[in-house]
Amino acid sequence: MKKWITSAAIFAAAFFPRAALAAEQAPAEHGSWLLLMFFAINFALFVWVLVHFAGPVLKKFFADRAVTIRTALSRAQSAFAEAEDLANKAAARMAALAAELKKLADELEEETAFQVGKVADLAKSTAERIHRDTEMSSSALSEAAKRRVRAQLAESATSMASDLIGRNFQPSDQGRLINGFMDQLGSGDRP
Repeated sequence: MKKWITSAAIFAAAFFPRAALAAEQAPAEHGSWLLLMFFAINFALFVWVLVHFAGPVLKKFFADRAVTIRTALSRAQSAFAEAEDLANKAAARMAALAAELKKLADELEEETAFQVGKVADLAKSTAERIHRDTEMSSSALSEAAKRRVRAQLAESATSMASDLIGRNFQPSDQGRLINGFMDQLGSGDRP
């Protein structure tokens, strides 16, 4: 408790020097050494009180503030390094994506050229097949038409021969044909 009272008296003397001087009201002397010594002691007490009581608090405040600033600076530097790293990675990835895009475009162009060539070959072979099929179809149609013409000619010849035979064939002609056929069978010759 005694320390508290002493501290309060020192604070009162430091902050209220007029109250400390009011106890003895000496005539105002200008340029008194005693007055100068009183102000010097008062200032020294004030500085001592500030250093003794406010010094550790200020020291702690500035130390904490320095730690906070160093921590913030360290975080900012690590964030900056991380941001630079991310930017470098993003630039590398963009370059890789650009290279991959070029590669895909080249592959697509090659595949398109291949497919166009394949379609052209397929169209050429289809045209050749259609040409061959057309030739085969026309030749088959021609052969079928020839067979029909031959069949009609044979039918016409048969009907004409039948008419001619029917008009000009006699019973004696029939006996002669049968005898000639029998003679050929007997001799082993085929008609």
